[in-house]
Amino acid sequence: MTDKPKRSDELTDREREILKPYLSDVDANVFALENLNPEVIGGALARYSRAPTGFKETVAREFLNPDGSPNDVKGSQMIDRVVNKYGDDSVAELAVAPLCIEEISNLMTKVIEDCRIGGSPIEESTRYVLYDVKKDGRWRYVCPDNIKESGLGKAFVENMDFLFETYAAMVAPMQDLFRKRLTEDAFKIEVERDGKIQKAGRKSLEGENEIKAHRIAYNFTMRSAACDVIRCILPACTQANVGLVGNGRFYSGLITKLLSQDLDEAHKLAESIRKALNTQIPTFIKRAKRDDYLVDNHHTMRRLCHDLFTSAQIESSPELELLEDRPEDQWVNLLSNMIFPYVQHSSSQIRGVVKALSEERKKQIFESYIGSRQSKRDRPGRALEYGYPIQFDILAGFAEYRDLQRHRMLTQQRQDLGIDLGYSVPEEIEEVGMGSKVEECFERTESLHRDLKRAGMEQEAQYATLFNHFIRWNVGMNLREMGHLVELRTQKAGHPKYRRTAQMMASEYLTRHPEMEAVLKFVDYNDYDGGITRADQEARTARKNLASNLFDDQDD
Repeated sequence: MTDKPKRSDELTDREREILKPYLSDVDANVFALENLNPEVIGGALARYSRAPTGFKETVAREFLNPDGSPNDVKGSQMIDRVVNKYGDDSVAELAVAPLCIEEISNLMTKVIEDCRIGGSPIEESTRYVLYDVKKDGRWRYVCPDNIKESGLGKAFVENMDFLFETYAAMVAPMQDLFRKRLTEDAFKIEVERDGKIQKAGRKSLEGENEIKAHRIAYNFTMRSAACDVIRCILPACTQANVGLVGNGRFYSGLITKLLSQDLDEAHKLAESIRKALNTQIPTFIKRAKRDDYLVDNHHTMRRLCHDLFTSAQIESSPELELLEDRPEDQWVNLLSNMIFPYVQHSSSQIRGVVKALSEERKKQIFESYIGSRQSKRDRPGRALEYGYPIQFDILAGFAEYRDLQRHRMLTQQRQDLGIDLGYSVPEEIEEVGMGSKVEECFERTESLHRDLKRAGMEQEAQYATLFNHFIRWNVGMNLREMGHLVELRTQKAGHPKYRRTAQMMASEYLTRHPEMEAVLKFVDYNDYDGGITRADQEARTARKNLASNLFDDQDD
């Protein structure tokens, strides 16, 4: 009888040979993996907790065929047993897959990126990419099938076409406006000469590469400045491309979440993601399905909150409010957090309404939110994360929310996109003579939004909101995340609007806690005139391009 291999056993020459295509260094204790199916990797890594052998011995003896090819079936069987039968979710994090999702709505990108743990997204940016060119004869927006097939399909398409035509008409005059504010002759890039870094304008450039670097940096700066302004009328249905790298647990949760949404686009996207990942990590996403518990809770809460707040007129509220939490108010504040995503009111107003309710009504809110849990996998929502030492209510444009949503070491809840909270129009719009046309964009879109809601498409109405329509969301965080967020989001290259939000967060907090100023030491409170926020950053980028002799001609 042959003894089972032990960790101390050395690899045979044959095992070393068949492992070489899959490891960066067969002899090292730290090595990278390549050319292996993610499910084989996940299955072999899962053995770490159950086998005395290391990864190399495990793969060679359990997951490779006699000819050295990967035994994909064995990997899938291991994952199926550990994840789907034993319920060991941590193992579902051992396989990672890259995924590209293209031509989805900006509304859907927020649903995806709201899944915070286990996935890293990168999104096509409306701050750098122009939407002034049609693709396959149509503008880049999503028209969901149920809207298209309704009596409002034609009106939806006409409205979105009008928005994009107006957007396209503003591209040239807006760039011209910024070119006047910062001329090409006045724009400088960083160059390195005689071992020293210095600024050089167009007249002092040396050689073709410096001239090219200057031109690319200037054009990109002007384009970005224009994009920052004219994106105000892009609708939530504007198409975007998203890149994702995530683990199996993340993707399983994402598919489940999408299938549990009320939007048809989400359901179709879930199946497209499943189809794509079935070629990479099929066993890891095998358990993903519509979560009836979440769906029922969501619908129950929406009905309940509608009954509670339908007659409560939305009160005016500040752009940003640092919420106060007294111990005696914790019950009311928790219930208010449960209500927040289902209404358009501020946390302060919600708390006032809830505080006046009977105890029986308060209990109804709690029981509705928790729902009928049948197992440990029936998990209530993020309202139960209430209790962070720092909590803000924020009222800002959807465009700014898109940038600030990315922070993951905190809890965020947002309300539905709508038109009830107002909107803003950048002053540059009037300067280029497009004020009345942009106002018409908002008027027409708001009319369409109301028509969609009257037609029973309350969730779909979100597609008919614009980037500068206000949205309300709340965030809870600890002091460390607070420092990270406000120091990062106030840097000069940031969008002026979200810089303002982050500056206000820092100011509000330090007014109440001045002793914490050292934690927020690098908040930039400056207000940079001209709206040209990326000039300095692009000047530095030009120097790096010159050093590497690599230029991104797409920025030209």
